[in-house]
Amino acid sequence: MKNKIITSVLAVGLCLSLAACKGKPVDQTVPAVPQQSSVPESQDKRIITDLGGNKVEIPDVSKIQRVVVISPPVMSFVVKTIPDTEMIAGINSRAFTTSNKEIVSKIFPNWQSVDTSFIDASFAVNTESLLSLDPDIIFYYGNVQKQGLGDIDIPSVDFFSKGLNGPEAVSVSWDNQLSEIFGLDTLSSLQKEWDRTNEKVTQLLQNQNQEKTALCVFSNAAGSITVSGTDSFDAYAQSFFDMAGIQNAAAEIDGTAEVSMEQIYQWNPDMIIVFHDAPAQDILDNSIEGQDWSLLKAWMDKAVYDVPRTTYSWITPCSDSPLLPLWLVSKAYTDLISDSELNTEISEYYQRNYHINLTDDDVDSILGYRKAAGS
Repeated sequence: MKNKIITSVLAVGLCLSLAACKGKPVDQTVPAVPQQSSVPESQDKRIITDLGGNKVEIPDVSKIQRVVVISPPVMSFVVKTIPDTEMIAGINSRAFTTSNKEIVSKIFPNWQSVDTSFIDASFAVNTESLLSLDPDIIFYYGNVQKQGLGDIDIPSVDFFSKGLNGPEAVSVSWDNQLSEIFGLDTLSSLQKEWDRTNEKVTQLLQNQNQEKTALCVFSNAAGSITVSGTDSFDAYAQSFFDMAGIQNAAAEIDGTAEVSMEQIYQWNPDMIIVFHDAPAQDILDNSIEGQDWSLLKAWMDKAVYDVPRTTYSWITPCSDSPLLPLWLVSKAYTDLISDSELNTEISEYYQRNYHINLTDDDVDSILGYRKAAGS
């Protein structure tokens, strides 16, 4: 079934334009970082060009004290980059629906006290509530979210670019844009992490003997199963599978589409990864009404996994996305990287990027969050 499913998660920020073609490697080229912001007459302001191509006059770094985040996935980058999370005055509550609150609490300790009431589930903004937050700058994603802001006279920066495709290019560009806004000299710091991952995965896959197939269950709710096909505005699984030397079982599908169990039987993937809605454990328990997963090789091999979560799900562009190809390799090709090696990779990543020492329990919560949380 080819009917496109535009779920609430797409509104969360998955509607990122991708142009990767089936069977071709994903273009990971990141547009050049904008030159240093020009300074208009007032030394308290600067002009930047955001990812949407808009010229935006924003405050000087020292004048940015209160930030509002409209786009949920952008939260992952903001909390990594912002000098102090106490500067976040408002945030879309959807930022927490596909995150790991245990890890969020370590990086964003004041998250529960930040105002979320100014925006509803459909991204409609209550202008009065927003203005009461007295923001110095707002981060949004695309025209739909921009229109929800109305005609407010507050510097607003777009994180959507039609020219970006692939999670590496998107995540690096978001990281760079925030570094420019906050006046950091760490431009392309996330690119260094991607370079490390790409080199590591290339080395690991030199010993790969047989290509596995995998299926990404994008959504599974109310009897409707949506899967991720080739890259488009709403699917990133293809890019990550390509990086990890895995064949996408649903490559014939463009973007995301609803499919039947009979179609999944025909694909019969070696591995299944689950984004959201019904968790992997429900599939392993074969407890979803009207769905029989027990006929699949992935079910028989117990190769059904929830995508890891930290400040956001790793299957979408987030500040920890460079870890996902390593996780995929560890699940598809267990002889190439052990669980202990993966745990070390995650711990060292957090030391480098967040200066946080994760405990064994923290790592366990990342890799098995939905099972541990019972959600």
